[in-house]
Amino acid sequence: MKNENLKGIVRATLMLLIAMIMVQGAVYAQGSPNARQNRIVGVWDVQVTNTNCDTGATLSTFRGLHKYELGGTGQVVPATNPTRLSAHMSVWNWVHGNDYKMTFKMFRFDAAGNNIGWIVVRNDVSINEDATEYTGSGRAEIFDVNGNNVGSSCPSFTGTRFQ
Repeated sequence: MKNENLKGIVRATLMLLIAMIMVQGAVYAQGSPNARQNRIVGVWDVQVTNTNCDTGATLSTFRGLHKYELGGTGQVVPATNPTRLSAHMSVWNWVHGNDYKMTFKMFRFDAAGNNIGWIVVRNDVSINEDATEYTGSGRAEIFDVNGNNVGSSCPSFTGTRFQ
């Protein structure tokens, strides 16, 4: 009697494992949910235009690199004077479909090398369907060393995957 019960349990367990493997295979064949969420991961060659939020007047344009890492972190490297800005550290998250949000922070310095505050930039980013190009725009908030908001600007950018 015990052998019969044990055989039944083993048979049921094997059937359950086979069903789980089949379901996993079907999910894999359709592409995992993380596949779409992580399509932005990699390095992007970016052209940035920074404008006055109120007037739309161009304040600056420059190139840069945006790096998105698995897990939602990243870095931004602008092609600007490194003695005036620190490395930019970022966090990002998938919103839906081809849309993401990115926030990054950098420290600002004056000509003598003194810390004069920081900037926090929040961008909405959209990637194209084949994950080779993207666009984004947002708002940069500028703070002094005491954390007072002393201004803002509105960056926008276009990018292509760096290969």
